[in-house]
Amino acid sequence: MEKKNNTGMLVGLILMTILAAVFGYLYYNERNITHKQEADLEARVSELATSEIKLDSISKQLDARILEVQGLGGDIEELQKVKAALESDRIALRKGNLTMGKKVKEYEEFLTKKDEEIAQLREENQQLISQNETLTQVKTELETSKQAISDSLSGVISKNTELESKVTMAAALRARNVKVYAVSSKGKVREGENVKAKRIDKVRVDFILEKNPLTLTDNKTVYLRIIDPTGATISDTKTGSGVFDYNGQEQGYTISKDIAYNNSNQDVSIMYDRTAPFNSGKYTIELYSEGFSIGEGSFSVK
Repeated sequence: MEKKNNTGMLVGLILMTILAAVFGYLYYNERNITHKQEADLEARVSELATSEIKLDSISKQLDARILEVQGLGGDIEELQKVKAALESDRIALRKGNLTMGKKVKEYEEFLTKKDEEIAQLREENQQLISQNETLTQVKTELETSKQAISDSLSGVISKNTELESKVTMAAALRARNVKVYAVSSKGKVREGENVKAKRIDKVRVDFILEKNPLTLTDNKTVYLRIIDPTGATISDTKTGSGVFDYNGQEQGYTISKDIAYNNSNQDVSIMYDRTAPFNSGKYTIELYSEGFSIGEGSFSVK
């Protein structure tokens, strides 16, 4: 009886040992599976995080390239398409539907290629800027030269105009030794100072037209103005009065005379027949020709 009990205990002990071994094996195997799953999960999470970081970096780089190419005046359509594709890949990555190792490499290669194109575009733009600066400088120099030429031409024209004016003035007639005489009805001639009004029927003005080599020898018209004591010009169309141009304005004259100028200090005499008595006072005689004042004189009536 005691031998049976020992045998049963031995069998039980063996069974327990086997069960313990089985349970230990199962536990160990299950634990190994769990560790492997944990490691795989951890590796997957790490891969996703790394891919997300790389995609985020590439996205920012794409944004920078788009802004730079746009600023350089280049075509950004391809960059925008790649940026849109990258954003789609990021969404798929977050859902766990995509492995990004290959994609990230493709994006990085695209950035490298674009950097080369951008560098070339940047160089071309720099060349254009240099060309524009050169053209601007040339344009400025041309405008400066043009202005200098214009100023020089204006100066020449001004000097020519001034010279012409001086030559014209130098060529003007000059009346020298202007003398005024009162002529009575009986032909008696008196020097024109303090002459009685009743003894003046005519006024004669004598002068010498000076010789001037710059003056053309042709017909000249001399205009005579007799200005009364009140400052008014004696004028009567019946005796040949009219108007002439002087300094761009019309001036009235008392009488005129056409003279064949021979450039020889020639004597000239102009006679004016009065149509009304002369009032007492001082009268001024003015002579004009070809737009210039050429001489003057006076007489007085008492």
